[in-house]
Parts: sequence; structure tokens; C-alpha cells
Amino acid sequence: MLRRRFLFLILFTFGCAAQNPTADGIRYYGQARYDAAMTSFQEALKANPNDPNTEYNIAAVYHQSAKISLQSGQAAAAQQQYEQANQYYRLCLSKNPNHSEAYRGLAALYMDCRDAETAFQILIGWYTTYPASAEPKIELARLYQEYAQICMIQGRTEVAGECRTAAEKLLQKVLETEPSHFRALRALGYLMEQKGDKAGAVAAYQRSLQANPQQKDIESRIAVLKQ
Repeated sequence: MLRRRFLFLILFTFGCAAQNPTADGIRYYGQARYDAAMTSFQEALKANPNDPNTEYNIAAVYHQSAKISLQSGQAAAAQQQYEQANQYYRLCLSKNPNHSEAYRGLAALYMDCRDAETAFQILIGWYTTYPASAEPKIELARLYQEYAQICMIQGRTEVAGECRTAAEKLLQKVLETEPSHFRALRALGYLMEQKGDKAGAVAAYQRSLQANPQQKDIESRIAVLKQ
């Protein structure tokens, strides 16, 4: 649920200044009318074939549709939709090689398909190409955190600990140069929660909230942790 909401916000950001087909697609996506959203985004792509954001939006619809198909037992349809999503994420990246949301979506797609190795290869490649950028570090840290949770479920606690250590190092690298980067601080707070460090989580969340006061969910999380 959280991932879908975040994806919609990204789509909304991209669509604010766009023409009607993109705005329509965003509205349909928010209403879970994915066929209509796809039609609108395809129209937007015809109008502006060089826009990587529209290709990202199309990939996002295919990705969401694949997850729905998989949940309803339509494995063949899901596989085809995952392949289409993969194609459009990569088309987006071919036009904008530093498109954060496309990298995030592509890595999530491989995790959905239980291919963690490829997901890591993609984000490590991005990080290697843009070593000074904060976004690859944050997304790679998020992937380490997600994989740590999987490892905990599987009883691989040592690997989970190594992943969390790697995630923390990446986030600290961001904060060394950008101490008020709210997304890095938010991710650090979540990591501290995973480690059972409530005080550390609250401290990181509070710094994130100071940097970006619009995070109402973080306010709620801080209140819960302080109880």
C-alpha cells in the first residue's frame, strides 16, 4: 500500500505541468482504472515521444497491473505485464540515465520476481555511475533494508545484519555531505526501527521532520515510538 501511494505521488509530480492525457492518466491511476490510465499515457507518449517521464508512467501502470494479475492467479498475464514494465523502465532510463523513480521501479520489479541479485546489480551500477549523487545511495540502502527483512523471515540473521550495516553506511555517506537530506534521515529512522533502536529512530525522524515538516506520517510514527 505504501509503495502504491508513493508511486502515485511521483506520477502526480510528473503530471502537474503536463497536457491533458497525462493528467487524465494520473486521475485514472488514482482510481485504479489501469486500462484507462494506460490509454491516456500512450496518448501522451504519442504527443511527446521524447518524454522519459511518460515512459516511466506507462511502466508503473504495467507494474501495478502485473502485481494485481499475480494476486488473482493469472501468472501468464503477470509475466507479460512484468516484461512490459521492464521494457518501459529501461526505455525511460535510456532517455534519462539518472531517473530515480525508474531505477526504484526496476529494482522493485526484480524483487517482485525474486531476483534480488539483478535488483542489486541495477542499483549498484547506478551508484557507480553517479557516485556523488544522494539518490542512488538512498535507493541502494532501501534495497538492503528490504533484503534484510527477507533474510530475517528466512532465518538468515547474519546476512540481515550485514545488509543493515551496509544500508546505514550508505545513508551516513549521504548525511556527511547533506546533513538535512530528509529522505536519507527518514530511511535512517526506519533502519533504526528495524534494529530495535527506538531512540535512534526518533532522533532521525525528528531531524527529517525538521527538514521537511510536511511528513504527517512521520509525526505519527514519532508519537508511537515515544509511547
